[in-house]
Amino acid sequence: MALKREQGGNARTAVVPLLALLGLVLLLAISAYFPFNWDPPRTVRNDVARTADGSLRFGEMNRARTPGTPAWLQQVRTSGIVQIQLEFYPQSRQKQSPASIMMLASDFWHTDFALGQNHSDLIVWLRRPGSTPGGDPSFVAQGVVHPQRWTRVDVVLRRGDIRIEVDGTTRITRHLPADSTRAWSDGQIVLGDEVNGGGPWQGNISHAEVLTSGQAVDYVRPGELSIPEHYLYWPDHIAPFPPPNIEEWLILSFQLLSFILVGFLIALTRRPLIRPVPATLLAIGLAVVLAAGKFLFHGRHLAVADILTQAVGALLGALLASRLAHRQAGHPLAAAPTTEIPS
Repeated sequence: MALKREQGGNARTAVVPLLALLGLVLLLAISAYFPFNWDPPRTVRNDVARTADGSLRFGEMNRARTPGTPAWLQQVRTSGIVQIQLEFYPQSRQKQSPASIMMLASDFWHTDFALGQNHSDLIVWLRRPGSTPGGDPSFVAQGVVHPQRWTRVDVVLRRGDIRIEVDGTTRITRHLPADSTRAWSDGQIVLGDEVNGGGPWQGNISHAEVLTSGQAVDYVRPGELSIPEHYLYWPDHIAPFPPPNIEEWLILSFQLLSFILVGFLIALTRRPLIRPVPATLLAIGLAVVLAAGKFLFHGRHLAVADILTQAVGALLGALLASRLAHRQAGHPLAAAPTTEIPS
């Protein structure tokens, strides 16, 4: 009878940690997937089309890019000289802003240069010494982009001096390190979107030319870009390792603290306690499931650093629960059995 009462007490004691764990998992899922913009990988129809005047029209789902790295890239990295000419006609102020109109990039996080629209602002990202891999801080020309009006942009980079003109008027001039383009890496020229992911740009592009000291390529010309009728839509969801900026490192601190609590609660959901190693493995399974779910939502990115940090946090939490349980039972971990020797 006493055994039954003890088992019933153990079951009731484990209910509270279980309910707390379920609530915590719900909060972690909300933070991982919010704002719940469902966007799974799928085959889609390409909205890029060539108009009667020869320009390219871009819609909701765009794929127009070079098959590989442009031939002129190595020359630009060496000389530091390049000019980018872009003429575009925005359909609107963009539902998703900022949106890239033209870029040279290898993935979602590594951009050599990009010209984009943020409502009525023109944004130019440029990878250079001191910038992030994505080209931040960017250059912003405010109020120069207007819906349903042609805009011409010239970006001239000459051994560190950058000049940005909009419709023939110089808007930005800056002096940069002379070897700025040496930071550029292999990538693809992309129009109307990003390499893998990001928000689509909507409108028309009539001219997208890159001029170097010995070559000029207009990527609007037929044959310069690969524009399939259908394509597999699979945005980049895996963040680089190690974390690229201070914000991502701060997020790791949150992951560590939250999974200390996860490991602690998992260990307490059974009497006797779940041992630290099994509890940690269960927490890692939860972390992997939460990470895998990010492939199904727009703008969500999983990181290997997150899972590693969560595993460490879960182990610390499970060890803490085990230590507290031993203390409450009157058996400190440091204690060892002793034998009294008669005198």
